[in-house]
Amino acid sequence: MADALLATLILLPAVLTFLLKSNAATAFLALCGGFAVITLSSSDIQHLIGKTKITSLTSNDVSLILLLVPLFLTLLLTFRNAVGGKRRLLQLIPALCAGGLLAAVAAPMFSGSLNTNLSDSQFWKNMQNAQSYIVGAGLLASLLLVWTGGFSHRKSHGKKHK
Repeated sequence: MADALLATLILLPAVLTFLLKSNAATAFLALCGGFAVITLSSSDIQHLIGKTKITSLTSNDVSLILLLVPLFLTLLLTFRNAVGGKRRLLQLIPALCAGGLLAAVAAPMFSGSLNTNLSDSQFWKNMQNAQSYIVGAGLLASLLLVWTGGFSHRKSHGKKHK
């Protein structure tokens, strides 16, 4: 069960990127932003929700919302935004890295509600050891794709008049 959960979380962004032809580079960066929000202000947001007397949301629910919403909104908003050809295949690198980061951060939150023990899984242990490489590769690939795709200039197809 734990391996199936991890595989689903890892492959989900890649499958959505491929099907929606979305920009996985910006989706990875949005996921990093969601993770930063969880890390830096999750307790403040949980305190704010506690003041609204919404008792049905747990801290894991709030963290999952803060993590998943930027990722999925970015994939939806960049629908048909990825360039075709070789660059589209390059989108799989940040998509798989986004899945790896999503699995590393969200799987423990899901495992509590699904009664799954991740610590017994060898796949989980290997992924924990490779977590910094996953984030580094995803960040490097995302930034390279954003930088190279964001600075292209339009070529004029008409003749210049004197």
